[in-house]
Amino acid sequence: MLYPIKFKIMKRGLIFIMSLLFATTFAEAKIGIVKGQYSYPDKSIKGLKTWISGKQDTFKLNKQGRFKVKNADYDKDTLVFESFKGQTIIVPLNGNSIVKIDRDGNKTDIQLSKEERRPSSLYGGVIFTKAELEQTGETSVWKAVMVKSPQKAQTSFYMSNAPLCFVDGVEVALLEMPVKEVAYVEVVKATNASTSAFGVRGANGAILVTTEVKWKSTLEEE
Repeated sequence: MLYPIKFKIMKRGLIFIMSLLFATTFAEAKIGIVKGQYSYPDKSIKGLKTWISGKQDTFKLNKQGRFKVKNADYDKDTLVFESFKGQTIIVPLNGNSIVKIDRDGNKTDIQLSKEERRPSSLYGGVIFTKAELEQTGETSVWKAVMVKSPQKAQTSFYMSNAPLCFVDGVEVALLEMPVKEVAYVEVVKATNASTSAFGVRGANGAILVTTEVKWKSTLEEE
């Protein structure tokens, strides 16, 4: 009677492992939209088709040669552009999401790039991305902001009272975290707007930190 029980346990364990592997693979895959433009001098290529190699869906270019391909795997997929003037173009994405093709006679120039979405300000403050904070050479978010913040925002930090600090929407007493964990920081200077947004305690401005984890989660939800 023990054999059926052992079999059920093994079966459940196998199902769990397979589902875990599937979820991990899906999570790591970078699926999204590839955008770009195909240019040819003095020629309209409206209606020219492009598709992902190995898939059936095709996408047409508009009269400016612009296109948008959905559900592409940035790391694995390859775009194919149907033959135009005797040339079929094949473009492996290699982790990129923007494709620009310029043709001039027999010469073809293909440029690939990644679309980096820059965060927008929620409270009319100044945005500093992780890359911009790293340029200061400081490893601490607080010190990096002190260096990077323009003069108009610095007045908040040299008053007797420090600005409010938030990490992923949660107020913290001290902003003790490394720059490497941050996606971006919004610095809100001391104004009437900051007071209306954060109350009387926001009279000295605010520093709002969004971590890499939170930012990636936000992009995935969109």
